[in-house]
Amino acid sequence: MSVLSGPAQAEHTLTQDDFAAFARLSGDDNPIHLDAGHAARTHFGRTVAHGALLCALLRGLVSDARPGPPLARLAVTFPAPAYADEALVFRADPQDDTRVRLLAQRQADGQAVCEGVATLAPLASSLPPDNGWTDPLGGSTASVTRLYADADLGLYERLTGHRLREPLVLSLFSFLLGTRLPGPGTNYLKQETVFSRRVPLDAPLDATVTITRLRPDKRLVDLATVCRIHAGGGRGETVATGRALVLAPHWGPERWASHAQMSDCQA
Repeated sequence: MSVLSGPAQAEHTLTQDDFAAFARLSGDDNPIHLDAGHAARTHFGRTVAHGALLCALLRGLVSDARPGPPLARLAVTFPAPAYADEALVFRADPQDDTRVRLLAQRQADGQAVCEGVATLAPLASSLPPDNGWTDPLGGSTASVTRLYADADLGLYERLTGHRLREPLVLSLFSFLLGTRLPGPGTNYLKQETVFSRRVPLDAPLDATVTITRLRPDKRLVDLATVCRIHAGGGRGETVATGRALVLAPHWGPERWASHAQMSDCQA
């Protein structure tokens, strides 16, 4: 049985080198994280941290606050950007036997940059995944297959301080959203992920994001996210399912119209 060990807190000042290291690990080289010139022309004004990197750091604190039980669900929002060389405070506060409230905020002004809830429970109890989650029909889709090994966990541990597997899946979603769909320039706003089983090593993983809704007036894109164990031409066992909400300020009218035509999603 796990022990409720109390709140966990850490301070980090993420650097541009940290952004670059996470980009190498995840493949997410979205220029809003790496290209100072590009970022200066966006509403951010300068480079910002990957949302999945903030999640990885918070996931590590969850394991400190509640050692033992697996992560069954992670639901987070990104209310404001986290900039390079800006001191941040990360907190994981157990609320009860299963829920841990998460917060990452700027030390200078207290502004939250990532907040949400982690739910810890035996993974079998999270089935069927995501309250009856089903594969979306139609919708523009982007996919990637990647094999992770123990050495990859070591690299993540070097960056985040914890050897945990769930950030591997979140990194796949980060890669797809930031480089494929909607692609470079995408701004992460929300991510909810439900884990159905332990993330495997030495078995290829298939990750897919699919557009489920477009809101061109607000430049918002909703997507379904899913990760499965690769099974050749078939459908492998589900590892995680979820939903993402992103801002796509870089899309022009033609892109919005094109994706609307390719899908059954609500515009």
